[in-house]
Amino acid sequence: MKEAKTSSKRKLATKSVAKSAPAKSAKSDEAASATRENKSTPKKVPAPKKSIANKSEEPDAVSADATAVAQGPPATQREVAAPAAKAPVITEQPELPTTQGKVGVFGGPKDRGIKPDDKLALPTGPHGVYERVRSLNPKSFYCAMRWNYHVQHMTPEEVRRWWANKKLTVTNSKTGKSVVTRAVDYGPHENTGLDISISPGAAEALGVEVGDEVEIALADAKSQLGATE
Repeated sequence: MKEAKTSSKRKLATKSVAKSAPAKSAKSDEAASATRENKSTPKKVPAPKKSIANKSEEPDAVSADATAVAQGPPATQREVAAPAAKAPVITEQPELPTTQGKVGVFGGPKDRGIKPDDKLALPTGPHGVYERVRSLNPKSFYCAMRWNYHVQHMTPEEVRRWWANKKLTVTNSKTGKSVVTRAVDYGPHENTGLDISISPGAAEALGVEVGDEVEIALADAKSQLGATE
């Protein structure tokens, strides 16, 4: 009897072991499959957050674009867009730049825009010498205009010699007083808005001040310099 009970207990133990073994093996299979899935599936790495340094770089990029817009197009484009220089006007013969306009005064001790070594633009001296501006007598009668040196069949130097000491009559438009002057220099500058400059002596004889209107004409070569009757 004892042997029969013992054998029955062994059978029961064997059955319980057999039942528990499949459960353990199933659990181990599930754990192994989960491990394989974890290895095969890549882990998702979260995107890095923008740091404060990256945020500060964005305004720099915007400011760089704004700077580029402020600076405008490249130099080559600006050069192409720049207007071309005006072509010189070529005349058939020497002509007065204008026959009327505003007058200015140059020469003499009050003219501080003249340097000691500045020379006249026209060869008014003996044998076609270019004299110094300081050599002019402010009480004498001389003038300057913006002569056109572009004349057909003449070189600029020939045009300068043609105008040198050429006599011009300058008339006060208000009073009708006139003086005869000689051409000695080139000017006044366009930025001044003046059309002719005369000596202090000529301005005094005409009774004009800087900016007054005058009339200009070529005078007879035999005319005497100074005020006319």
